[in-house]
Amino acid sequence: MRRGRFRSIDNKKGSSAVLTAMIFVAFAICVTSAIGICRELTIKSECEAFGRVWTKAILSEYDLPLMEDYGIMAYFGNDSEISDKVEYYMDYSTADRLGIDIGGANADLTGYELGDPDNFLEAMKKGLTGRIIGDIAFGGGRSKRSEIIGSNYIGSEDYETSGGGRTIGNKVVLDTLPSGGMGGSISLEGIVSKAKALGSSEGIKGAISAAGSEVIFIEKHFDNAVTYASDKESLFRNEWEYVINGSSSDDENLRVVKRNVFLMRNALNLVSLYKDPQKVQLILQVAESITPGPLGLLTQIVIAEAWAALETETDMRELLDNERVPIIKGPAEWKTGLGAVLDSDKVRKDLDDESKELLNEKRDEINALDGISDKVSVLRDGLNYDEHLMIMILAMDERVRLLRIMDLVQINMKFRYYRDFNMMEYYVGTRFSIEANGRSYEFEDSYK
Repeated sequence: MRRGRFRSIDNKKGSSAVLTAMIFVAFAICVTSAIGICRELTIKSECEAFGRVWTKAILSEYDLPLMEDYGIMAYFGNDSEISDKVEYYMDYSTADRLGIDIGGANADLTGYELGDPDNFLEAMKKGLTGRIIGDIAFGGGRSKRSEIIGSNYIGSEDYETSGGGRTIGNKVVLDTLPSGGMGGSISLEGIVSKAKALGSSEGIKGAISAAGSEVIFIEKHFDNAVTYASDKESLFRNEWEYVINGSSSDDENLRVVKRNVFLMRNALNLVSLYKDPQKVQLILQVAESITPGPLGLLTQIVIAEAWAALETETDMRELLDNERVPIIKGPAEWKTGLGAVLDSDKVRKDLDDESKELLNEKRDEINALDGISDKVSVLRDGLNYDEHLMIMILAMDERVRLLRIMDLVQINMKFRYYRDFNMMEYYVGTRFSIEANGRSYEFEDSYK
């Protein structure tokens, strides 16, 4: 009996030892697992923390001249370079830290290209503060040029000089422009309609404020034939004119835009002329006097158009001197008399011989009729050259306008700093993934 009792006690002691050992092993496993989990959580936490730091480090390398000149934040790079850069950051940051096994990095910058018009537009908006928008909308920050046309430009392999401005001659430069040479014309009817709708300098300012950041951007950063925004030299002197016309020739852009301003002013002056009963009556009297009969109607049209054109020539001289011209003129704002019109080639070349002879015979009588129109006083109210061009810019297709703004930024960055500058190689955000201890971590960030 006693031997059996001892054997039972020994069995119980053995079972307790086994149980104790099992508990100890289980506890050790739990502790080891907890340490492993804590280690993985620590590694995960460190990778996520470092990853956020690395995205900021990449974004912090934005191009300084691009930022200083245009307020646009973007950095130069590509997938491979950013991957290599992140791997360098990983190696440096994780050295001797919990034995992290680095598997590499993979960057994918697709969708963040500055050359994407939507990305450029957002970057442009972020660079324009509320104060800047207010200042520009109320006409601040621009200076009058000391000369209208002409500058001694130095040529290069990418552009040449002719007349007073540069022409881009490098086909690669032209082919890589964001607009890709996209055309787009503005109808005279659309320009005149927009001018009538805006009506005044205050109307223009309101339209600029409401139009969007790209119009503010044009005012803040780009020059034109009459005023300039900054002392930094641009490849094109006539940048507003480029936005409107889009030619690779500076002179051609100025020529076309001046013609468009002339046509717009001429149409508006015809409206002003026909709204003035005294001028209309004077034209009727003169036409009937020198071309009796049914052909008098044709003479009326010739005189009216010639008078509007002569008035427009005066307007153009004032606009190019940064003076103001009203959209629709009243009698007191009309600057030319009918006498000068009748002496002009514009009228005489369209009159038959009999009408010319009668015009010469009755000139004294006509001069007496014209006396009212010669008594004019010029009021300095209306729109200047900038505002006439802004009417055209506001009337443009928005997509074409944005792409030509992008053209100018790329052209000037090439001209001022980097001959190989291309917006498609600059990015406004970053995206990459890293491999650490067999796990993948993804990070993405952009300029705010």
